[in-house]
Amino acid sequence: MKLEEEGLVVGQRNLGYTVSDLDITAFCNLLVVREALDVCAARLACVTATEEDLDRLRGVIAQMVELKESAYDTPSDAARNLDLGLYIHRVILEATRNDALIRLSDQVYQQLRLALWLEVLWVDLEHTDLDEHRAISDAICARDPEAAEAAARVHVQSSLKNMSKLQRIWAHRRAAD
Repeated sequence: MKLEEEGLVVGQRNLGYTVSDLDITAFCNLLVVREALDVCAARLACVTATEEDLDRLRGVIAQMVELKESAYDTPSDAARNLDLGLYIHRVILEATRNDALIRLSDQVYQQLRLALWLEVLWVDLEHTDLDEHRAISDAICARDPEAAEAAARVHVQSSLKNMSKLQRIWAHRRAAD
């Protein structure tokens, strides 16, 4: 049921489940929603974050820097990079103290998990996520809501561009089959 909720399988009455087709358009639609939620969270965190929250943000950035400096190239490094990328958004969300925003964001991120994996492994070859996350974190730590909002927007727009690349790759692969 959890896989069906996340859109990874489709239940068919009396037949069981089948794996869902990769629906990049649906991922892009979710990214539009994610942009609104992330922008809201970044702006709110500028006002509501405690010093402890800001220290947590700085700590995640430090872990991301350490991972990048270790010349990561293994699948476990890619997984760690994705985990840290998701975790920093969780830290920002928790800093808002807004339970509704946290709950809605969790739902969107759950549904985007496959797309984020595909982005990290197939498309995001420039690894711009550290710079983007650092810009969001720096703006929140400076308590600059306009800069935080702009940085959050740029970050999700980067994912949307990557999804466009993924859509072209997927269309090419399907045409070759």
